[in-house]
Amino acid sequence: MPHSNPLTIVKALFAAILLAALAAVAGERLAPGIPLPTVLLYSAMGAAALFAILVVVTVASLTFRQFILRMGGTDTQWLWFSGEPKGLELLRSQGKVWASKPGR
Repeated sequence: MPHSNPLTIVKALFAAILLAALAAVAGERLAPGIPLPTVLLYSAMGAAALFAILVVVTVASLTFRQFILRMGGTDTQWLWFSGEPKGLELLRSQGKVWASKPGR
């Protein structure tokens, strides 16, 4: 897993908060009958919902890709090359032998 600079993460979160606040102010201008704190609350809830959806989609996507690789699929980045990575066919055959042994 790559190491992220904590300052970069703080900057990204701060930028996301500012964008959500900007959207809330624009939303308040579109609906002048709703008080600004209510619009800010709705904006924060919407941003949190989008973040949660993004996390769920990311986890599902990575889990699915890991499943494909475990079932013998080839990573799509290898499609740039003319053949399989060196030793992959041997590892696949060993995996089939290991999977067919009793107790596994």
